Amino acid sequence: MQRSDKRKSWTLWLLVSVPVIMVAMFVVPYTLLREVDAWYGSLLFWTVGTAAVIAINVAVALSWENER
Repeated sequence: MQRSDKRKSWTLWLLVSVPVIMVAMFVVPYTLLREVDAWYGSLLFWTVGTAAVIAINVAVALSWENER
């Protein structure tokens, strides 16, 4: 596999992970964190999930910039 093919497959995996993270950001607080009475349980989870999606978007955008 060439370097360009590896980069494309890596970018594809990153892009596929964004909807997975988004679904988890809805499902986990209402299922796994249901018994947590403190508000910061869901807030921390959503903050980490949002930071992960932003980091993925930055990584994908930088890879597109390098292709030119």
